[in-house]
Amino acid sequence: MDDIRLRTYDGVALASFLCIPWLLFTGPTMLARQSHNGAWIALIASHFAMMLVFLIVVELMRYHRGKDLITAAQAAVGRPVGALYGLLLAVYLCLSTGFFVRECAETFKAYGLSITPIYVIAGLIVVCAVAMNLFGGKSIIKSTSLFFIVILLGVLFIMVLGLNRYNTDYLFPVLGYGQTGIANSSQSAACMIEGVIILALFAPAFSGTAQLRKSGLLALLVCAVVSVAFYLCLMMMFSAPVILNMTSGFMEMGKSIYYNRFFYRFESALLFFLIFAAVLSASLGLFAARKSAGAILGAHSHRALTLACSVLILAVALVPANMLELSRHFFAGTRRYSIFFMAGVPVLLFIISSVKRMFKHES
Repeated sequence: MDDIRLRTYDGVALASFLCIPWLLFTGPTMLARQSHNGAWIALIASHFAMMLVFLIVVELMRYHRGKDLITAAQAAVGRPVGALYGLLLAVYLCLSTGFFVRECAETFKAYGLSITPIYVIAGLIVVCAVAMNLFGGKSIIKSTSLFFIVILLGVLFIMVLGLNRYNTDYLFPVLGYGQTGIANSSQSAACMIEGVIILALFAPAFSGTAQLRKSGLLALLVCAVVSVAFYLCLMMMFSAPVILNMTSGFMEMGKSIYYNRFFYRFESALLFFLIFAAVLSASLGLFAARKSAGAILGAHSHRALTLACSVLILAVALVPANMLELSRHFFAGTRRYSIFFMAGVPVLLFIISSVKRMFKHES
């Protein structure tokens, strides 16, 4: 069911859906808290750093042609350690997807489904993600490729309609809280776009490492342009102090657009874009988690792994209200330090593989 072949465009769409959706929810708020007006500089720095990391990951996959990230890890450090890494990656992807689903549910409740219980919203998102995964990887890839342009057009639509509200004075002081704030914000932004590394899980589906490299770099370029432009537009419309108190800057921009009594307030239409972004991102998160675990446990357990991962995702998404503070601490932790796991381990694998190849050539 997962015997898929990826075009360059498919890879760009897949990686972008793992990176861009944070922009539509609470990501800008977190960046504004850390670096204020300097967050757009942090976004540029984080994308540049992630490009370098991704190139290292591509070199790792070139060393282990025909393998995915988990089987490459097994070849580099042995099956037991590689299997442990695959299981840890699967658990991490379930946790991060679960909290993303909770974040989406809270946003939908705040902007359009105020009387709908959180468990209904989160449950429907997870059910849609499970349904897409049970149909197999092809359905997810085709849906992602189809709606990728739709989501980008929705973001562009809002940025263009807000032109009459922009005030460039809100961009100053450019450095915000200073270099330390920008550095902290860059680390957090890198954690939000670390999903591009997940492309390595699908390396065998590409025609070669050259196509994998092209897909990842183009995805990061698209994400950099969209995220920097969106954050600048958001800041010019509201100013950084106002962004600090927002749930979704994307929805707030839609609510603030006004030309005349026949052309204003687009938040209802924008929920369409958020719903598709949430469902597809959750589907990809579940797919990647199951793919990571499946590399260890075997492809024959496709349905069982899908259901097991979805149960964990839903359990995390339905954290009781009195534990919401715990989820906020989790968000703060993952969006500050998860990059050391997501990017650090593949870089370490590349170093180990390089050393082994060097000694092999010498012998």
